[in-house]
Amino acid sequence: MSRLSFSSDPRLEYSPITRCLIGVNVLMFVVGIIGDSLGLDAVGRESMYHGLALYPVRAIHGGAFWTPFTYMFLHAHEMHLLMNMMGLYLLGPDLERVFGRQVFLGLYLTSGLLGGLSFLVFSYGPIPVVGASGAIMGLLGAIVAVYPRRVYVLVILMIPLRATVLAVLLVTTHVFFMLTNYGGSVAYDVHLFGGLMGYAVASCLVMRHRRQWRDAFPPSERAYACVELESLAHELAPQEEEGWDPEKRTRYQRLREALRYEDIPSVEELRVNRA
Repeated sequence: MSRLSFSSDPRLEYSPITRCLIGVNVLMFVVGIIGDSLGLDAVGRESMYHGLALYPVRAIHGGAFWTPFTYMFLHAHEMHLLMNMMGLYLLGPDLERVFGRQVFLGLYLTSGLLGGLSFLVFSYGPIPVVGASGAIMGLLGAIVAVYPRRVYVLVILMIPLRATVLAVLLVTTHVFFMLTNYGGSVAYDVHLFGGLMGYAVASCLVMRHRRQWRDAFPPSERAYACVELESLAHELAPQEEEGWDPEKRTRYQRLREALRYEDIPSVEELRVNRA
């Protein structure tokens, strides 16, 4: 009998930080529901909101300095959690592979943190904010900076859209709702500033990396290097890593690092697509 595990999903197999973030968000939500159903007030949703949600007044005047960070691990309802985790599932693995675990986690948390801080500035009042939307929008901003032509499916409408088109669509609708009375209780400022942070951080990382490798792979040779990298990835993906030719392994690793931010599928991505 095969054992079903969270890591058995091929998209998440090489993305432990994404798995962990999804797990923490789901766990927090489930604990709150169980606490409410069993009458355990200490871990119920009301207690979680009181201690971890971002209330501007409490954060600024009540000393709850941790809430611009902790708010992103709470969610208001099932659909709120589902939509955010779907965004994390779609965007997280792509960015975790290209940035590495530590940078990816820093990008996620920093985007959520800036989104929370923007809420303190633009939405000062007694109403709290919860949810990972600011961090998720940060991931979308990073995707636009790194892989602007990648296509993702807008789950609500089931329409495939390029990352840039999706970002423009979301930004324009967010600005519209912020400037009108049709936005309801959604914290659009959190989304926008989280997205801007993700885009800014990713853009800086891309520019710095390309400057570092400019001499090793000048623009005149970059196209040929991209073709070579993609060919190597397709050749090595079906093989076990222990059986890779040493020279091809070294060449692949060097090209992969030099062309880290080119939209070329890695061995891991090809394996996921074949799974």
